[in-house]
Amino acid sequence: MPYAVRMYDERVAFLSLERLVWPDGPVCPHCREMSRLGRLNGLSTPVGAWKCYSCRKPFTVRHGTIFHNSHVPLHVWMQALYLMTATAQRVSSQRLGHILGVSVRTAWHLKVKIATGLDTAEIERENSGLWRPESQVIRCPVVGESAEAQPGWATCATRYSRFLAVLEGVATEEVDRSFIEALYRLLPVQPKQGVVPDDTCVEQQLELGLFSEPGCQLDSGFSGPGA
Repeated sequence: MPYAVRMYDERVAFLSLERLVWPDGPVCPHCREMSRLGRLNGLSTPVGAWKCYSCRKPFTVRHGTIFHNSHVPLHVWMQALYLMTATAQRVSSQRLGHILGVSVRTAWHLKVKIATGLDTAEIERENSGLWRPESQVIRCPVVGESAEAQPGWATCATRYSRFLAVLEGVATEEVDRSFIEALYRLLPVQPKQGVVPDDTCVEQQLELGLFSEPGCQLDSGFSGPGA
């Protein structure tokens, strides 16, 4: 079953990363328990929350990443990462804040944390031997998995529409591959249990919506890698 990385709202962003980080199911980051776990679905419970009934501690897939303890929604982090990847980290804080609907200060914080995280991951994982299967990105909608109407959904939809408009003609397969690689570097992805690393290609589906043809012009004020 291909993995799917989606970022149009908070629910699908968490589901996507959970499949990447926990290919065999959730793992408590505190005690490594894998069976006595439960997803928390209360009305006041944050999206993506789990509880370990062994050590009695809550956790999310953000734990141990640069996204941990951040007030910025996970899907906003992912969109920021994609925009930085598409521009070779040359998008300004002002432009990034406008696209994502956050303050310039928050946009600057996202840029610094992502750039620092990628640099750190490059050093730490250079000789780590961590297995990451080769990925193929397919930009297509996932049938039957649309965003549900929920509090804040209208804001997510508006933000995502801006995000897509800016990326017309820029979201190429090369950018998709770079984004997936950057995402792997920022997440504690572990090899699946009982799987021996080989040349098997595991597809990554990246749903960014319906993009224009590659020849389309980029939205003004946004520079791609070749600018």
